[in-house]
Amino acid sequence: MVRKKIRRLIWRFLHWLAPPEMIAALKYRQIATSAPKGGFPLKNLTVVSAAPPGTVLVLAPHPDDEVIGPGGALYLHLKNEDPVTVLYLTDGRGGIASDTDLVAIRRREAKAIGKEHGLNQIFWDIPDTTLTSNSGTVAALKQVLKKIRPDFIYLPSFFDRQHDHFAANQLLADTLRDLEDSAVTILGYEIWDNISYPNYIVDISDIFEMKASMMRQYETPMRSTDFVALFRHRNALHYSLFVNSAYREPEGYAEAFCRLDARQYVTLFNKYVETLKETHNPLID
Repeated sequence: MVRKKIRRLIWRFLHWLAPPEMIAALKYRQIATSAPKGGFPLKNLTVVSAAPPGTVLVLAPHPDDEVIGPGGALYLHLKNEDPVTVLYLTDGRGGIASDTDLVAIRRREAKAIGKEHGLNQIFWDIPDTTLTSNSGTVAALKQVLKKIRPDFIYLPSFFDRQHDHFAANQLLADTLRDLEDSAVTILGYEIWDNISYPNYIVDISDIFEMKASMMRQYETPMRSTDFVALFRHRNALHYSLFVNSAYREPEGYAEAFCRLDARQYVTLFNKYVETLKETHNPLID
């Protein structure tokens, strides 16, 4: 009993002071030493290295989100010759209201990637940082869903706190609420904020450099942020934790998702919104 109390106190102290990567390493070591073959038990976790066949819709709040988060998974869908449509929800001007040149440049960059990889692309003209779920955007998204009839919808995880990323989830949840018979699978991907408990992992080790190459074609955002470095570290960590937790391979990369069916997604998102309202979170207007 005394030892357990001491361990709890140590863990609380570490969670308070230690950086996230140290916490991850300590948790791995704790579980690896107790597991029969080392590594994490894969309960409630699906690990794949190929994309399931089906029609794909990606909701990208900004041009480049479709690569930063699920670029590897999308490339695997393209290898399947699955129809992949990317809906760019905002114009990507970065909150600079008068910079129409930037909008044109970012659209050209997105179209170049679409042409090279065979993406179907839809561009909405909503100014960056102003995306909302309203009768107009819900009706427009409903038309897209009816036309494409996707089996899979990728969008930023609703745990991502960037305004447009969160608003994309509110928009999708409001749209799906009116389409209760939808059998679509929702996959939340990572941009700025990690998914705390992913349940679907895609091993992209063999195609990681293709994802990096696609990202480098987005020269404009890469000038301010090295997104390749960002997702290289994140995807390497996911690979170590969820694919190669016994450290049998020297390196690899994986993308992590929150994978839900449409009904689960709407229910969980609504519950999450309730908690945000209770804490007066600024994400909720």
